Amino acid sequence: MADRSGYIGRAPGDSSVTVARQTFSPTGITTDFTFASGYIPGYFDIFINGAKMIEGSDYTSTDGSTFVILNGGAISGDVIEGVAYKAFNAATATIGISSAGTPISTQANTLNFVGTGNTFALRGSTVDISISGGSGGAGAGGTWSNYDGVLGVTTTKKVKIQNNLEVTGVTTSTGGFVGNVTGNASGSSGSCSGNSATATVLAASRNIGGVAFNGSGDINLPGVNQSGTQNTSGTAAGLSGTPDITVRNIVGVAATFTGVLTYEDVTNIDSIGIVTARSGIRVGAGQSVGSDGAAVVYYGDGSNLTNLPAAGLATAAGTAAGIVTTLFLSSAQDHKITASGITTITVSGGTEADSHTVRIINSGITTVGFSTYFLFPSGSAPSLPTASGAISLISFTVNRVGAGGTQLLAGASVNFS
Repeated sequence: MADRSGYIGRAPGDSSVTVARQTFSPTGITTDFTFASGYIPGYFDIFINGAKMIEGSDYTSTDGSTFVILNGGAISGDVIEGVAYKAFNAATATIGISSAGTPISTQANTLNFVGTGNTFALRGSTVDISISGGSGGAGAGGTWSNYDGVLGVTTTKKVKIQNNLEVTGVTTSTGGFVGNVTGNASGSSGSCSGNSATATVLAASRNIGGVAFNGSGDINLPGVNQSGTQNTSGTAAGLSGTPDITVRNIVGVAATFTGVLTYEDVTNIDSIGIVTARSGIRVGAGQSVGSDGAAVVYYGDGSNLTNLPAAGLATAAGTAAGIVTTLFLSSAQDHKITASGITTITVSGGTEADSHTVRIINSGITTVGFSTYFLFPSGSAPSLPTASGAISLISFTVNRVGAGGTQLLAGASVNFS
């Protein structure tokens, strides 16, 4: 029998016998299989669906790794089990000794250490060898020798130290150290030179921008590489880009702004010099009493002043379409309304004895009425023309201003239609 040293069954040198099993489940018609654990030819059985197969008739297994199912192979649903019977022998522990790459254990029977104090110490599975060459040790060929004639040893070969290396003096290396160096490095100079590939933290942390940094992680700066507010003090050298800035107060010798400067909380402009507005000035903006929402508007250099008639009366213009439109008497004395559909005119504010006029221009077929605040001499409001383009003029004086509203004394209507 192959590899059985002439023995059938278990050989005297076998230390133990084990059984290796592996199950296969083919998904189609399959003939070739691989037994992962390997087997010894003649000590390998195959079972299909629990029935033992006959080697040579039902299957073949010759190479110690694969086997072949005969008679058309296995099909889906079959369960194949391979069983290998193996004998393992305990290996003999050996230590190989070489000289200049040539094994000497096959050429010599004795290993002799020359010198005094040679000892062997068995420490578990490790043997420690202590060598003391004395003054007669040779140094050629990489063997141990005295270092510069003083107490110490030198060799041109690599030295491997299994446990600890304790050095009380200075340790130097011209080629560098291989492997990991753990613990603290210190000495009389108190410093280390060179690069460390595995240092993960600094011995003492430092603050960067108020954040402690010891080398163990990145530092994120709000407002720089992530969103957030950056609190700084001191003088800024400059600001570029297109950021949005919210400023509470600006104090400086001079300030120049381009684009639109909007500040809705300004209630007073105090200037000891000239205030220049290149595109114009709008007074009373947003009160809906002028032609463009302002009581007085200056355009350009101020030569074109709108919403003033030659008599110096301010005009408030508005458009009313099928709604109740209010005349703000405190904002103007002349009122102009372009009306369409059914429009009712009422008033708000004013000062007693103020005189006002309201011009009504029809836009399309228009019916205009007045609130009860208007008191006409005839007792009822005049009938105004309804034709498109008709112009009507109503004059009135403020008779009384009170909690109940503004009472007006209205004159007759003058129609320009």
